Amino acid sequence: MKPLKQENLKELTEKVYDLLNKTKIEIGHNTDGKTLAQLSRSFAEDLKIEKRFGNMTFNQIQDAFRQGVRFGKDEPFLNIRTFYKWVYAHKQVVDDAEHQVRELGMPKDKVPFYQEPLKLLR
Repeated sequence: MKPLKQENLKELTEKVYDLLNKTKIEIGHNTDGKTLAQLSRSFAEDLKIEKRFGNMTFNQIQDAFRQGVRFGKDEPFLNIRTFYKWVYAHKQVVDDAEHQVRELGMPKDKVPFYQEPLKLLR
């Protein structure tokens, strides 16, 4: 695993495309391939440049989408705004999990969505 900011944009775009394709099926949207490809490119670029997401991993993005589709408060739509809502909400969960382990001393295996911090190479 590596942080999003270190992902290769082409590879990340392909991963995002697969994730969006799965998501469209799960929420029951019928989106054409051209639109899905453009959404994938746009969101992959956002994941790389958005500083708030930079240290997240792609598996955390997948978790965000899974949680968003199943437990989101709003009607899910296949658009960038919805993706941001899901990722922001999940980032708060991830940050809280890290706080519980680091500051409160909770056992790592008892805290949902806790992920060992990545060793960042420069």
